[in-house]
Amino acid sequence: MGTASSATGVISMVLLTAVVVLGIGVNRRVRLAGLPRFASLSVHRFTSLLAVCFLALHIVTAVAAPYGGIGPAAAFIPFAAGYESAWLGLGAVASDLIIALIVTSLVRRRIGRRTWRAVHWLAYACWLTALAHSIGIGSGMRTGHLLDLAIACAFAVLGASGWRLAGLLRSVPSARRAGADSPGGGGLQGRQVAAITDAGADSRGAEKSLRVDPIACTGHGLCADLLPELITLDPWGYPLVADQPVPARLARRARRTVTDCPALALRLGVIAVRESARPDR
Repeated sequence: MGTASSATGVISMVLLTAVVVLGIGVNRRVRLAGLPRFASLSVHRFTSLLAVCFLALHIVTAVAAPYGGIGPAAAFIPFAAGYESAWLGLGAVASDLIIALIVTSLVRRRIGRRTWRAVHWLAYACWLTALAHSIGIGSGMRTGHLLDLAIACAFAVLGASGWRLAGLLRSVPSARRAGADSPGGGGLQGRQVAAITDAGADSRGAEKSLRVDPIACTGHGLCADLLPELITLDPWGYPLVADQPVPARLARRARRTVTDCPALALRLGVIAVRESARPDR
């Protein structure tokens, strides 16, 4: 049981690292090689599920091991173990954080995206405590190839986090410029909508509207992850598109969302507008 617990612990650490790195990539709209973006989301979710399964095996084998006196409570109550309470306590903290991430993901539609995103930032703390637990509790993780593996995991997450932070810093000036170039917040105040047509090659700079084809849509629900600022899901998992023009800062992501929809049910149309007639003074 001790060997099984150690092996599943190492696998869990690697999978948690992959989950964090994939999560950063999905958030920054990165495609995995040869896959559309919605498939990248599916890989992230599958890897998360796999990590949870191996973590559960790790906990079960650790509790069932005939040494150490690790009870079921010690797996979830920090610093309640009979020995190595500090390192085992970090493992319990990581388990509790993973449970919080799972529960909030299951009730995401009820708690709202902002709350879910706020809780989801705990993934970084979960990974860090899990890595510290792995290195501290297992003497084999402090030398040889396992130590190299732990260092590689640390560099992977740190590198991905640095890349995400740099992207966020670059996006702030872009968002400010987009807001400055869109008087009145990019709305249609003082104008009337004359028509909405499919976006063509000559429509660059024109205001666009995002629409969904209810017949083609199959309810994957991935569009809300790709463009949550404009798309939400109804109780049945079908998209609800905001009744507003696509802001300039979201135009590029809107085009990618249309392309990456697995059912090709989204349309990006050009809004043809004309100035409203004003009465003579």
